[in-house]
Amino acid sequence: MEKGFISKRFATIRSAKSISARALSIELGQSTEYINQIENGRKMPSIEGLFNFCDYFKISLKVFFDDEQNYPMQYKTLLSDLNKLDPDELNEVITIIKRIAKNKR
Repeated sequence: MEKGFISKRFATIRSAKSISARALSIELGQSTEYINQIENGRKMPSIEGLFNFCDYFKISLKVFFDDEQNYPMQYKTLLSDLNKLDPDELNEVITIIKRIAKNKR
């Protein structure tokens, strides 16, 4: 895991929920610059701050640190929705995902 992982992860997760850094700082009970400082690598969150961040976005620390999940909020939603599908529907989704991924190469 690279040194800037936490900074990038904060930014990715926050952006995925379309909340400004200032608004999130206030929501977490911190100074208005708190999230910007973390995302710019000028500050590291405390353990409590990291827990608060994860609680706010309803993700676990395990998910936060899973560097194979680029967009954990979307993955969580996707997995929840996939669990509602039958095997044939899942195969259709897999086919669509493979087609999209192939076009990105």
